[in-house]
Amino acid sequence: MKEVKGWFSMSDDKRRVKNAELEARRKRVNRLKKIIVAIVIICLLLPSILCLTLWAKVSHLEKQLKSFTENYNFRQQSMQQDTALAANVKDKKETKEDAEDEDKASVEDQTKITGKKVYLTFDDGPSKNTEKILEILDQYDVKATFFVIGQTDEHSKQMYQKIYNEGHTLAMHSYTHQYQKIYKSVSAYKKDLSKLSDLLYDTVGIRPKYVRFPGGSSNTVSNVDMKEIIRYMNKAGYIYYDWNVINGDATGKNYTKKEMVDSVMSGVNQYDNSIVLMHDSAGKEKTVEILPTILKKLKKMKANVLAINDTTVPVQHIKADEVK
Repeated sequence: MKEVKGWFSMSDDKRRVKNAELEARRKRVNRLKKIIVAIVIICLLLPSILCLTLWAKVSHLEKQLKSFTENYNFRQQSMQQDTALAANVKDKKETKEDAEDEDKASVEDQTKITGKKVYLTFDDGPSKNTEKILEILDQYDVKATFFVIGQTDEHSKQMYQKIYNEGHTLAMHSYTHQYQKIYKSVSAYKKDLSKLSDLLYDTVGIRPKYVRFPGGSSNTVSNVDMKEIIRYMNKAGYIYYDWNVINGDATGKNYTKKEMVDSVMSGVNQYDNSIVLMHDSAGKEKTVEILPTILKKLKKMKANVLAINDTTVPVQHIKADEVK
């Protein structure tokens, strides 16, 4: 009996060992299966991942290429615009130089003219009165000088051009004509005058060098010594003109037309070189109305009615050559 019992005990041990081996084998097989499945999944996913990565890189390259193309086209357009602008500036400069050469060639030497010289000058325009004055001057075949202010409406620009085209002298008064603003400092005056110069250059194509100070060179409203501004004018090459004859249209007094004409003729009779101050701004209708009478009287006395040019002897309340 003991031998049979021993035999069964040995058989159970073998079965347990065998079962353990089988369990270990199953575990190895399961692990192997999992590894195989993982490898299969990786093999299936890898191409997709690679494709997505490649697509992302291609998209990035396309964006870079598009950006490069746009920048290149922009540079090309900018270069073309710069070239066109340079050509336009060159043409405009050549046109301006040609016009200046023609003007210099046609300048009359007024120092050789004998007899009385009378310069009719009009301040504070342009306005609708400017157009009427230009028509009267044309009727009497007379040239005058217009010291204009800055105005950007279409009619004013047309008047700037008309003054120049009809052979009158286009000169500068100020852009704003606001005494407290332009006479605050030399820099403020320079800025105002430069703005007017730019406007006239853009409109007509010239930069006038003849100037009349608002209130004249001897005005007492300037916050800065006028001699400081005159030093700047001398250095910059501007020539300024005051007056020695007036028609009285800016004195604040309501003169009759006869009194205004008499004021002009009385002043002209006193000087061989008369610069007459008048105004062509809005509200100066009397100046327009008396102009034909003044011109008739000047013609009758055989006065030379002239526009200011490079040979004109300036009338200056403060002499430019005395300011050092």
